[in-house]
Amino acid sequence: MSIAEPTVRNAARLVYKALHTALSPVNDNLYRELLDLYRADPKFAANVQDIAAGMELAILDFSERGLIIVPTSRDSKFAVRIADIRSNLKSDQKAALVLAHVAIASVFFPTTDGLEDDNYIPPPASVGEFRDALHALARRLKDAGEVIDDVPPELVPGWDCICALPSTLPNSQRATPNSVTGMVGVALTNMVSSGLARLDREAAEESQVTYTATHRLRVQLRELTLRRLFELAQSGMTTGVGA
Repeated sequence: MSIAEPTVRNAARLVYKALHTALSPVNDNLYRELLDLYRADPKFAANVQDIAAGMELAILDFSERGLIIVPTSRDSKFAVRIADIRSNLKSDQKAALVLAHVAIASVFFPTTDGLEDDNYIPPPASVGEFRDALHALARRLKDAGEVIDDVPPELVPGWDCICALPSTLPNSQRATPNSVTGMVGVALTNMVSSGLARLDREAAEESQVTYTATHRLRVQLRELTLRRLFELAQSGMTTGVGA
């Protein structure tokens, strides 16, 4: 069995693997070896951190589940902006998709305690729960009647879009952002491909399909820049989605 050497090349390789968010050390021997090296060799770990910093990236978390790396600023080449989201979506749909991600996260983590406790494992949640949380968040924001502090104004078209959408559409049109359920589906597809969620159980009824959160989602939510928006979504979960 080959053992990874503490070279600069391998330090860069670990950053490279960490950027592949859907990659798991469970299925990648070299990734596991590099993580072991990061844990055991302070000089190698420092090289990894320096390479990440030079790429305007920060290491948020390290465990046997992988290295979690995020951009250090909104101007980073690796940062995702609303304008970068699915070029085939209209601007209001892109804003709505951001809200969908936040609503889904609030279902998995309805309280801050769950975020801070690494031993807490969010139970699987259904597409129907995500849909209801998204609609409740959009309605709460729309009813506020004005831009809320610390909530980006470019998201305003997003909640208007969600409130105007039907809850669901016929089977042939489900895989589109033209319903609240469809918007949730687009967001879940993004989250699965980014290593933030996993499919838990398929079901004949779309609203009954369930997903689970990953450790990566927990860590990234701790550093969330849309903190106020997430708190609003959480409050909707703790006071009742229909409130």
